Amino acid sequence: MNPQESLGTASGALSPADRARLEYDALTRQLERMRAMQYAYNRKFFGLLLVSTLVALGLLLWDNGLAGLVVAFGLVSTGVTASFFLHFCDFARVHARALEARINALLGARVLIASELEADYFYPHARPKFSGFSFDRPLSFFSVYTLHFSAVWGALILWSAIKTGRYFSGDHCLGWGFLWLTWTCIHAGYLRWWFMASGAERRMAERLGEAYGLAGDPGGVGDRTPPKA
Repeated sequence: MNPQESLGTASGALSPADRARLEYDALTRQLERMRAMQYAYNRKFFGLLLVSTLVALGLLLWDNGLAGLVVAFGLVSTGVTASFFLHFCDFARVHARALEARINALLGARVLIASELEADYFYPHARPKFSGFSFDRPLSFFSVYTLHFSAVWGALILWSAIKTGRYFSGDHCLGWGFLWLTWTCIHAGYLRWWFMASGAERRMAERLGEAYGLAGDPGGVGDRTPPKA
């Protein structure tokens, strides 16, 4: 008997209660993995913001003509990297939301509601946002925090432009300014497409819903009823 046939025979001998218990165990372990992933990338996200800001300040205080250019271009790349970490957190949140909904279905009650609280407290799942700024929750702390660091980095970039102007001629400054503007618009355009128009998070939620036998967008805004097992 090959391994697949053996597995099929063994699973066929399981009672419904044993099947539910095995599924609950597998879902719980997967949920722990998603929460650990979310925590790890949250640490990366906030650590990157702090370190990049301090490095940018150090470079601007350094008496070097190229420091301003490094800061101006580097902070754009840092913003993209921070959004990259945030999109991993979103991945973990979407998966955890589906896992919690399936576990609630097995238990027949709304026992796990962390995803609901995240959607209400931070920003809703699968709703328009730009990186960390939520258009549905513009006054949430996460949205204001995003605006805060955008303003801080904007001030640092302005400082870098002033610093660069002291070391390069007008033509050189115009050239560097055009390159920076092009660099920034390309990345901002992609981030806008990914977070607002690509629909990647929605497609992932739908795929998870199909895999776990869930209807609609479990754990999303307005959804407070556990699906049927």
